[in-house]
Amino acid sequence: MMEKPYSFFAAIFSLLIASTASAEQNELNISGFGTLATATADTRNYQFRTDRSQAEFAKKDGFAFKPLSLIGVQLDYTLSDNLDFVGQFVYREQDEQNIGSITQMAFLRYDISPAWQVRTGRLAADIFHFSDTRDVSIAYPWVKVPTEVYGIVPARSFDGGDISYTTPFSDFNLSVKGFWGSGESDFSSNENSPIKFNDLRSIGVEFTAFDWSVALKHTETKAENDNADVAVVAAAVAQLQPFWIGATKFSEEVSLRNASIHYTSLYFNRFIGDWELSGEFSHIDSNSIALRPSFNGFLNLSYLYGAHTFYALYSFARTDTYFLNEEQPAFPINENTAEIVLFVEEVASTLAHRQQSYSVGWRWDLKENLAFKAQVERTDVKARGTGLRARDGLVVDDEDGVAHTLFLALSFSF
Repeated sequence: MMEKPYSFFAAIFSLLIASTASAEQNELNISGFGTLATATADTRNYQFRTDRSQAEFAKKDGFAFKPLSLIGVQLDYTLSDNLDFVGQFVYREQDEQNIGSITQMAFLRYDISPAWQVRTGRLAADIFHFSDTRDVSIAYPWVKVPTEVYGIVPARSFDGGDISYTTPFSDFNLSVKGFWGSGESDFSSNENSPIKFNDLRSIGVEFTAFDWSVALKHTETKAENDNADVAVVAAAVAQLQPFWIGATKFSEEVSLRNASIHYTSLYFNRFIGDWELSGEFSHIDSNSIALRPSFNGFLNLSYLYGAHTFYALYSFARTDTYFLNEEQPAFPINENTAEIVLFVEEVASTLAHRQQSYSVGWRWDLKENLAFKAQVERTDVKARGTGLRARDGLVVDDEDGVAHTLFLALSFSF
């Protein structure tokens, strides 16, 4: 663990400034971004956290700065007319803090031609529309990207390569990008228990014009392993084979090991004068009950008035509730297996998010690179669908609830 992360960042930044003095101005560019944000809630149950990799959460009768505050530094080093290196380092609240976890991007970029570009190294996880800018709060009107879409996938980056093609038409530009690689994601805040993803493949198509855009992305990958909790439950189910002939097969369905996972998202936005309508819808699925079919999305309406942006945001995450006796009628449910039943349903419910949020907010651009934001959010959470919230105990024991959260933030770039 990093004992003094902010001191570490200060040391890196000092070294980068020193390097700039000895580098030609057109070779090395240093920029950065950050957010100083706080959140407070009206409940001690189902409190806010920005994604599933975090243990820190909004506090009742207090202010939590860790869920959304962060600092990032980006290097752009030109090696030749067609080749450059990009590195991005972000410190934020997460389970693990080391040089690997704060390195969000580190890749070589080569322009084959004005239309074709290839990149290789550590790249932003291009699963949803804001995946590569989700930590750059200055880039969007809200205090945070909608948790119901982006909080489910805490991975920020993967190691691999992509190739993109961009061509203009009379009324719009067309971009096509394909990615392949591998990486890992942490689905648990209780302990650092990452799940590794292999053979990750993504394809994206985007149409962009002056006042509208549409983007469609599809990603497929395979989980290499379970986290600690899922592994224990899957092994316990397999031990029922002498009593239930379907135990081995069902234990494989409980496990995420070798599970195929699919993500599909559709994003759009449309500017009409000073108004913007935007939204994104996604579908997540796998062949493991630990990650069952989920439909997620958000709709946003913003109004720009001088240096001020006012917005209303609706977001949702929906997965069907899982009950073992309905899904597996032959499972031997008795007093000896009651604990296994409970934990199978917990595995099936932890990533089965069922909540919706209504938000209103205000962004005030104090300068071109500095914005103040305020957002009030009401979240309705359904029983056995509370995995996106910070809570104590098991998800299967949770009941319906409502949480109100106030966010205040300063977003900046440099």
